[in-house]
Amino acid sequence: MKPIYFKIPKTENKAIRVQEEAGKYFYGKLHYHPEYQITLIEKGTGLFYGGTNVVKFEEGDLYFIGQDVPHLIKSSAKYYESDSPGIKGLSIFFSYNSFGESFFEVPELRKIRNLLLNAKRVIKLRRNSEFNLEQMMLDMRSATNEGRVIQLLKILSQFNDENYEFLNATGLSPTLNEKGYDRLNKVINYTFSNYATNILVENVAEKANLSKSQFSRYFKERTGKTYVQFLNEVRIENACVLLIKEDLNIEQIGYDVGFQNLSNFNRQFKKVKNSTPSQFRTQFQNERTIL
Repeated sequence: MKPIYFKIPKTENKAIRVQEEAGKYFYGKLHYHPEYQITLIEKGTGLFYGGTNVVKFEEGDLYFIGQDVPHLIKSSAKYYESDSPGIKGLSIFFSYNSFGESFFEVPELRKIRNLLLNAKRVIKLRRNSEFNLEQMMLDMRSATNEGRVIQLLKILSQFNDENYEFLNATGLSPTLNEKGYDRLNKVINYTFSNYATNILVENVAEKANLSKSQFSRYFKERTGKTYVQFLNEVRIENACVLLIKEDLNIEQIGYDVGFQNLSNFNRQFKKVKNSTPSQFRTQFQNERTIL
C-alpha cells in the first residue's frame, strides 16, 4: 500500500476532467496530485482530511483542493457494511495551465487567480438556501467541451461570492516522501477507525514503526500539530454528528467518541469549535428552525 502520487487519468487530451464516483464508500487513502480538484459530495457522510486538518462531511458539501495537497475522504463506518447506503460524488480536475500558461495571469481573472492560490489551504463550502454552486457542478455532466470551459470559469467566479471557510492556516503544507505518506495514511485511517477507543500515543507510534518520541516529532513536522490534538479534532467532528440527534445525552456523546469525562469533552470541544457542546447543539437547532 503506497498512497503517494495519484495520477489523474486524462480523457482524450482534454483540459478538464469530470469524474463521477459511486459505490459503497469513497476512496479513503491519502493521496495528492498536481491538478486542482473541486469535489461535490452528492451522497454520503464521513470525515474529510485535507492538508493538515480534518472535518466532517455530509451531502451537499463542496471542497476545493489545491495542487499537491494531500487529502482523503473517509466514509462513515456504516458505508463499509454489507448493506451500505452507498455514496456518490462529482469531481472536476484541471491544472493551472489547462488553458495556456498565461491564461489565469490576465488582469480580468485576478480574483480567480487569488482563489487558486488560496485553494492550497483547502476550501470548504456548505449547502445553504442560496447555494448556486451545487447545480453548477451538476451541470458539468452534460456540458459540451466548450461548455465545460465556460462552466468551470463560472464555478470559479461563483466561489468568490460564497462564504467559504479554509481548512488550513496560510502556507501550511506538509512535505512527505513516499515512506512518509505510507505512515501518515496508516495513522490517519487507524485514528478514523478507532477514535472512540482509548488510543495511546505509544500504540500509534508502534503502528508507524517509530518510537514514541520519534513519532511525536514525525507527526508534528508533517501536520503542524501534535497527535493528541489531531485525535481530539477527529473525536470532536464525530461528536458534532451525534449532537444534532436530540435524543442523545451530551455526557454520553463525550464517552461515545472517546473522552473519559465530561469536563475534558467540554474543554476540548471549545478549543476546536469555540463553543461548548450544548451551545453547538442549540445553534444547530436555531439554524434548522430558521431554514
